[in-house]
Amino acid sequence: MAESDFSPYDWVHYLKELKDEEFLKFKELLREEPEKFQLQPISWSKLQKASKDELAELLDEHYPGQQAWEMIRGLFLQLNRKDLCTKVQEQMASKPNKYKQHMKKKFQLIWDNEGCRQIPESFYKQIIKAEYEALKDAFSEPGAITMVVEGPEGQGRTAFLRKVMLDWAEGNLWKDRFTFVFFIYVYELNSMSETSLVELISREWPGSLEMINDIFSKPERILFILDGFDGLKFDLEVRTNLCDDWRQRQPIQIVLSSLLQKRMLPDSSLILELGKQSLPKIYYLLQFPRSIFMTGLPKELTEPYFQHFFCSKDKGSEAFRYLKTDISPFLELCRNLRMCWMACSCLKWQYDRGDKYKIVADTDSSTYTSFVVSSFKSRTANCPSKQNRDRLRKLCTLAAEGMWHRTFVFSTGDLRKIGITESDEAMWLGMRFLLKRGNCFVFHNHTLQAYFAALFYFLRQTKDKPNPAIGSLPELLREVYVHFQTHWLQIGMFLFGISTERSITLLQQSIGFLPSKEIRQEVIKYLKSLGQHKHIDKVIRSKDLLPTLLEVQEGRFETQVMDLFEELTTNVFDSETLLEASNCLDHCNKIRKLHLCVHNNGVCYLHCRAHIHFWGKLCSVFSKNFQALELDSCNFNETSFKILCEALSSPVCKLQSLTCSFMSDIGNGSLLFQTIAKNSCLKYLNLYGTKLSCHSVGSLCQVLQDPSCKVEDLLLGKCSITSPSCRAIASVVLCNKVKRLSLVENPVKNKGVRLLCEALKQPTCALETLLLSYCCLTFVACGHIYEALLSNKSLSLLDLASNHLEDNGIISLCEALKSPNCPLQALWLSGCSLTLECCEDLSAVLVCNKRLKTLKLGNNYLVDAGVQLLFEALRNPNCKLQSLGIDMCYLSNDCCEDLVSTLTTCKTLKSLNLAWITLDHDRLVMLCEALLHKSCTLKVL
Repeated sequence: MAESDFSPYDWVHYLKELKDEEFLKFKELLREEPEKFQLQPISWSKLQKASKDELAELLDEHYPGQQAWEMIRGLFLQLNRKDLCTKVQEQMASKPNKYKQHMKKKFQLIWDNEGCRQIPESFYKQIIKAEYEALKDAFSEPGAITMVVEGPEGQGRTAFLRKVMLDWAEGNLWKDRFTFVFFIYVYELNSMSETSLVELISREWPGSLEMINDIFSKPERILFILDGFDGLKFDLEVRTNLCDDWRQRQPIQIVLSSLLQKRMLPDSSLILELGKQSLPKIYYLLQFPRSIFMTGLPKELTEPYFQHFFCSKDKGSEAFRYLKTDISPFLELCRNLRMCWMACSCLKWQYDRGDKYKIVADTDSSTYTSFVVSSFKSRTANCPSKQNRDRLRKLCTLAAEGMWHRTFVFSTGDLRKIGITESDEAMWLGMRFLLKRGNCFVFHNHTLQAYFAALFYFLRQTKDKPNPAIGSLPELLREVYVHFQTHWLQIGMFLFGISTERSITLLQQSIGFLPSKEIRQEVIKYLKSLGQHKHIDKVIRSKDLLPTLLEVQEGRFETQVMDLFEELTTNVFDSETLLEASNCLDHCNKIRKLHLCVHNNGVCYLHCRAHIHFWGKLCSVFSKNFQALELDSCNFNETSFKILCEALSSPVCKLQSLTCSFMSDIGNGSLLFQTIAKNSCLKYLNLYGTKLSCHSVGSLCQVLQDPSCKVEDLLLGKCSITSPSCRAIASVVLCNKVKRLSLVENPVKNKGVRLLCEALKQPTCALETLLLSYCCLTFVACGHIYEALLSNKSLSLLDLASNHLEDNGIISLCEALKSPNCPLQALWLSGCSLTLECCEDLSAVLVCNKRLKTLKLGNNYLVDAGVQLLFEALRNPNCKLQSLGIDMCYLSNDCCEDLVSTLTTCKTLKSLNLAWITLDHDRLVMLCEALLHKSCTLKVL
């Protein structure tokens, strides 16, 4: 509320309702009250003799603005005049808000210039009706709310939030909820280094800044809308160095992080626009966020959209029928508002020229190319291609420089610096490639800027001097596929897509020859150089490459690229990612390992015939020289799971390793277990996190006992396995095949261990590794294990970590470990409730046992005295231990001398875990000197 919103008449109107004694009391209170609001008091001599009219003039002179009204309202409360307090509140609410008026003017202009101006506002409201109502309802609840608006690129997230802002400014939305709504384009902050939140919002403040304190004193009445996180060039801070002072200047990432993570103005509300790149970076920073997913243009509104765009029902329907008949797959993409706008623009330009409808739109690249070429034909039909080319080069240079420096807002000076003249500027504005925003310019959208940035590399000529502001093509590819800079992914996608014959043919009609073959050869050359890397999937993330290759749709090139990979990771979220994965895996000849995740929202796409076909194509890769499949948190329906199992059961499938972690909806497991039975090459089976009933465990164990089954590694961690199921598992252990068994995080308890130990005693048992951490065991289990170790000849690693074994249990185990026939080489006892009491027995084991090489004792209350006993054993020449874990064992400085002596004496110790030990500076110096000692054999600390 600006200072001129109220007049002295407003003041005197309320003062005259005070009785004489109330008026005198009001003056006395007014003498002290201003200091509470950090305002200068009016001199008492003036107050004392002022009439009600004169006091109104004094108030207006000394205390302009809303803060004074809050003070006066408080004085009325102290006078017990709630009636006047209520009237003041009502008047404050009804007064026009100049900030609101400013925002209304600004966002109406933006909406007219950049919004969906080709369609009526009433129709746009139909498109966003569900999202709008969801947002409106969410903020009808009390308290601070953080709302995330997400959805695919081009689905209208920014336009939606601009409409929300405009509706608030017009008084049609949240009138009684938010007094102030601040809209911030976060990518515009890239050029800033430091600021305060006050400075940030003051950029939009049309008048005095005196009201800021009052505004922020009621954060529950404030809403921040933050748009454009995909364009932010820096990462935000994770709960460190945060600031709660909105007046304090801080690095811009600290200010944003503090606002998002509710350190600053925790009672304010937030709406964030997050895209594909920013969602995983930002979402986890937020406190209890809610989400609204932009679904785009409803199918039933697609044809009406065309009709509104063409301003004619007949013409719009004719264009719609063309897409429906000639390129029907693209019609589905028209649910994306940006794609629909581009398609309509192309067809409208063609109609206005009298041309026959024709649009190439099988990929994003071809769609953008059609849009650019159609615009050129409409605006520069009579210009020679060389002139078009020269103009376009300058625009592409602007786009590329912007992408390399994460700049999305350009000044007139930026345009002139690279040679864009006023006439060029007018042309690009007319073609909707550029938009005017205040005194600055932006590309119509970030994706269009990425397209022109990619096109820059096709328009360069060998005679051109290198542009120091723009990286070379290899540098670009390195940013995309090595440094994982996500904002480059669209440029990488367009780089592949523009190089296709169909896109090049379209472009050459307007701008002449483009060296597509040279570009493609350079791309292949670079990717091949990466292919020589030992772990290429760590260098090139296949999830970033797959959508890029989908742009190409030229088999030979796709095969050349995909043959670089022996290992791939892919996630199926929706029909698009399913199509990407199936298309690219179809061109893999050297794939050996696939890590696959089918998400909840991805499974719903595996119903229609087309999507089942793509899923079948993806599964067909298992018929190649395929060795390992990792299914992580997959959610299959019956049809898709059946297709998968049939592919894995094929005689040509030579799968050696299968991981099905956190699988759901596998029924009783029979289909999966039949698949395991049919695959005679399978040696590794991991079902971690997949819930198995007692019946399912029995069925699985029957399959594993089949003579044709070759499984050696059986990992059943966190499968809800209980004691009764251990009898069936023990029968598998007896088959002389399984070498490694994991039952971690299952409540098998002492009874289950007893059944397993009976199998371990048998001479046919070949088990080498047994993992039983977090299995609800007590010292009783140690008695069963003691007996097993005295008989067993094969077990080399035993994990009993995080079980309540106590000293008594370990002392009984030590008796078995002292036996010269005990086969154990590694024993893990972290978190087993051990104390100093068992350390003497453990030390005796270290001295007499020649086979034990690894002992993990972390997270036990051994204290200095217990560890000193262990160190004494390590210094004994008979000790052969190579690795010791004593992390989190409540050690202090007092153990340091024994530690140093051990490091310079023990000849076998190679690895030592001392995490969470407390050493002062002097002891740390002693430790470092010991590590430098020529007798120290330690390699890992």
